[in-house]
Amino acid sequence: MTTAIWLTVVIIVAFSCFFLGVVLTKRQYEHDELEKEVEKAQHNLEQYKQDVADHLANTNKLVTKMRDNYEQLVNHVQETNRILLTEQTKETIPFFSKETTEQLHASLDKLEKPKSKPEALESQPTDYAEGKSGLFVDNRSNKKQTEKA
Repeated sequence: MTTAIWLTVVIIVAFSCFFLGVVLTKRQYEHDELEKEVEKAQHNLEQYKQDVADHLANTNKLVTKMRDNYEQLVNHVQETNRILLTEQTKETIPFFSKETTEQLHASLDKLEKPKSKPEALESQPTDYAEGKSGLFVDNRSNKKQTEKA
C-alpha cells in the first residue's frame, strides 16, 4: 500500500505541477504580450514625436523662405520705384529736341500751378442775342425782331 499511496501522491503532485505550470506559463505569456504592446506603443509615441518635430522644422523652413521671398519682393519693388521715378528724370534719352523738351516742361509747369482766382469774363460770349429774347420777350418786341430778320 505504500507504493499505491506513493504513486497516488506522485500523480497528484504531477497534475498539480502541470496545472501550476500551465497557469504560470499563461500569465508569463500574457505578461510578455503586454510588454511587447507597451514597447510598441512607446515606439509609436517616439515616432509620432519625431514626425511632429520634423513637421515643425519643415514649417519653420517654409516660413523663413516665405519671409525671405517677401523681403526680396519688397526690395525689388522699392528698387523698381527708385529706378522708374528718380533715374528717369535724371538721365533719359530725349525723344524730342532740347528746345521742345524745355517748352513742354514750361507748359507742364504752367498747367500744374493752381490758379488763385478764376479769370473774370470781361465781355459776354458772342453767341448771346442782343436785347430780350426767348421767354422774357413780350409779343411786341418779338414781332420787331422777326421783322428785322
